[in-house]
Amino acid sequence: MLVRVNITLQPDTLNRLDQYASENHCSRSQALTQLIWRAQVKNPQARGQMSMDEFTDQKSKPRKRK
Repeated sequence: MLVRVNITLQPDTLNRLDQYASENHCSRSQALTQLIWRAQVKNPQARGQMSMDEFTDQKSKPRKRK
């Protein structure tokens, strides 16, 4: 599922994005997607989300009663 996102860029940043997209034969959207997926992130897990491993581990542990 695609989601439309509006962003604001400085004109020189937009020109650079257009240049990158042109040199790589892709659209602005494809260029941004490529750059974002190549970027290193500290935690690949989305903020506030649990991985399936964490979810499974949490379900298997007995709950503490107060």
